[in-house]
Amino acid sequence: MSKPAEQAWKDILESTNAQFNPRGKNTVIECLQFGGNREFWDSFASSKAIRRYFYECYAYAVDKIGFLKTHENIVCTVIIIEKVRRNLFVWYAPITEKWTSKVMSNVKSEQGNRLQRYDEFGDPLYAKHTDIDAPRLSSSEFWKARGGLTSYSDLQEDFYNKISSNYGAERGESKSYLKNTNAEQARRFQRMDGDLYDEPPPYDDVPF
Repeated sequence: MSKPAEQAWKDILESTNAQFNPRGKNTVIECLQFGGNREFWDSFASSKAIRRYFYECYAYAVDKIGFLKTHENIVCTVIIIEKVRRNLFVWYAPITEKWTSKVMSNVKSEQGNRLQRYDEFGDPLYAKHTDIDAPRLSSSEFWKARGGLTSYSDLQEDFYNKISSNYGAERGESKSYLKNTNAEQARRFQRMDGDLYDEPPPYDDVPF
């Protein structure tokens, strides 16, 4: 990098005209990490071959997390090829051109804040937005646009099928709760109602 990460991040917001409303603990930068165990790396003929694999991983990352499938929102990329550590890190700003927002009513709360509108069935109303000229910097909306609850595990599954399986990688057992597992994942890992990871265990928050 030719400048501090914070400045590179600010430059990305300016170049993409990303709208950002800081509140609470906003996630303003994220990282995709690509790696593997010793057995996986032993299958590569040289460090040059590993680097070529990481280039392929980077192209995959741009396609999946890049703003409009470009590298415009990528802050920096780091390749580490050492004897005991081989990783690719892709740091990016979660900018999305698609998001949803609450539909507000004219009714106000006791504090004077407008309340969300509901339909005739009592369900809250939301509006969908698409704007490539003024996108949103929002981690939650970024991942909602990519599938919501199962978006990250879907990404892992897709990467395995398209990239790492071609290099002899193997995937372990899924330990995600069934409600966070889509139909394809449930089929692949032979998941069903009532299995070990069907629902989270009961939580007792009584202090005594």
